[in-house]
Amino acid sequence: MILDCGETTRLGRGLERGGKLDPVSIRASINCLKKFRSLCQRERVQEIAAVGTNALRMAKDAKQFIQQVREACGITPCVITEKEEALLSFLSVQQDPRMPRGAMVMDAGGGSTEYIFRTGEGPSQPLQTISLPLGALRLTEEFLHDEPPSHDAVTKLRHKIDETLLRIPPAIEDELVGIGGTAATLGSMHLGLEAFDRERIHGLQLTIDKLRSQVEELQDKDPAMRKQIRGLPTERADIILAGAMIILSTLERLKKNSIRISCRGLRYGLFYQRFMDIE
Repeated sequence: MILDCGETTRLGRGLERGGKLDPVSIRASINCLKKFRSLCQRERVQEIAAVGTNALRMAKDAKQFIQQVREACGITPCVITEKEEALLSFLSVQQDPRMPRGAMVMDAGGGSTEYIFRTGEGPSQPLQTISLPLGALRLTEEFLHDEPPSHDAVTKLRHKIDETLLRIPPAIEDELVGIGGTAATLGSMHLGLEAFDRERIHGLQLTIDKLRSQVEELQDKDPAMRKQIRGLPTERADIILAGAMIILSTLERLKKNSIRISCRGLRYGLFYQRFMDIE
């Protein structure tokens, strides 16, 4: 691994299915891709793989955005399906020697959360993928309009999450691994990191009791106060509560005592699939 970096651009900000992408988020995303393209050129990268997920699946102007990216950056993102997204996330965990084999994987993103698990015991059993409309950004925009949020808003949000999670079978014995920015941020907060440190967060086990205390702390603070929490990046201060509640409710639904955090998400799965021919 030569370089591993990421950036939050909120491409799905304010987006409803069939709606248009936010112009500010479009500019931020294109500028981010330009920067990544320059890094690739510096390292003399010969081939680039780029994919779009929930925001581009929902937006009616996704094709126009892809054309803008192509013209500005020379990169053509491919919009992948919910199932493809889930399988790439699962692949990233299965190829990681620090992660448990056969784990159930959840990828809590901004617009949706994917769950991937085997339907029986053993590596030969088929995989099941479930994509739910539960995302940190989506739920924040839908429910958390006041800061700090009212008790009524938090209750309605919790009901929405719990009701949606009924689509997941409750009796899954595999260890749970969480990937994505929400899980990594909660790990960073748990460690109280001054700066984000993937190596320290990767593989961390976060207990359900710790998650409950994090949720309680977050819901009592507005974003300005949350920005004072060590380990919480300022750009995630407004959406982290909804994301934390998704993970906490998942643990409660599955009757799990903890979740293991992986900082190697979908892009690692894409790398394994595209450049190492691993399925």
